[in-house]
Amino acid sequence: MSEFKIGDWVIDDEDNLFQVTRVRGNEIALTDELYNVPAKDFRLWSPKEGEWCWFNMEFLDGWQNPVLMRYGEQDMSRWNIEPFVGNLPNFIKRETK
Repeated sequence: MSEFKIGDWVIDDEDNLFQVTRVRGNEIALTDELYNVPAKDFRLWSPKEGEWCWFNMEFLDGWQNPVLMRYGEQDMSRWNIEPFVGNLPNFIKRETK
């Protein structure tokens, strides 16, 4: 069984970034063109120092605070983090549908 779940960001050995769209056993789908690929060929993305990322903190009252900034050494454990890939992050896309 794959360690990934739908919506995870993963990278390959060449640091190409993909978002998981389907999980089936030990295989994952990343795009319409990349499906049924072995999950073992990818690792979970984690931000690097200075990398541009979307940050979103959700508050108890449902209010959200999305911010685009560089990843730093400060404590980001309360934030949902997605890589900046030139598009709105998933947490904003979900709100506008």
